[in-house]
Amino acid sequence: MKKILIVSFGNTGNEAEALRQVLESFGAFVATKYIGRPNDFADVLSGKLPIDADALIFSCHGDEGAFVMPVLGESVYFDGEVRTNFSSREIKEYLKLENKLILSLGCTTGCREMREVFAKNNTYIAPRDYVDGRSALFFAVKFFYEMFQNERSVQESFDLAKQTDAETGLFEIGE
Repeated sequence: MKKILIVSFGNTGNEAEALRQVLESFGAFVATKYIGRPNDFADVLSGKLPIDADALIFSCHGDEGAFVMPVLGESVYFDGEVRTNFSSREIKEYLKLENKLILSLGCTTGCREMREVFAKNNTYIAPRDYVDGRSALFFAVKFFYEMFQNERSVQESFDLAKQTDAETGLFEIGE
């Protein structure tokens, strides 16, 4: 697993860029896809990716078990475009990705309903509750460090990254 797509929803500071720099230093090929509107995320979920990535990282915010979407002016939305945050219902509607490792850094995007939808055909890792942003970034770095540097499995890397402290302990895995 050496091709990673960072899906950046914006408004997360320099999280996406920091991840990209670290992952490239680990030898990964990294591309970034920016989400400017809900249809952009729907496209990613549908498998319309700029690269054939082994793993996707969602650099985003989450709230109440949903991915926070950019808010557009009413006249800017396309016909039929989702105008709400993406809950497990919207994810289920668009998700066509298969055999991917998906790591979401958004708060509460690891709730049970979201894990069940993503994990049907993928490995999905995300925080079940509201996690400190710095801790989410650290979790991602530690997780991929263990995979790339120490050649550990996904489960071993997850376990090691999760046990750092109470904040990283909020991450859950679904397979």
